[in-house]
Amino acid sequence: MEKIIYLLTLPMIALAAEDNAQDIKQLGDEVYKWYRHLLLPLGAVLAGVVIIIGGITYAASGGDASKAQKGKELIFSAISGLILLICAALIINTIIS
Repeated sequence: MEKIIYLLTLPMIALAAEDNAQDIKQLGDEVYKWYRHLLLPLGAVLAGVVIIIGGITYAASGGDASKAQKGKELIFSAISGLILLICAALIINTIIS
């Protein structure tokens, strides 16, 4: 039954694309605008929240080495993700320009 529903909805998915991008430059501009206005701020906010959670975990470890390590890993992962997010924005901007 699921396969039948999938096969029936497949044409709707294929026809859902917009055709307002006349050339690759305009499409790239739209992708970068979407990335810059939605994904970049959302990623920055999420990274900030994870850094705060990691800081609280580290501060509340109370001498427990595993909790302190978990807090450090959260902070490092959030900063790494933020750097990756910024590098992706720079790469997209370089490709478009």
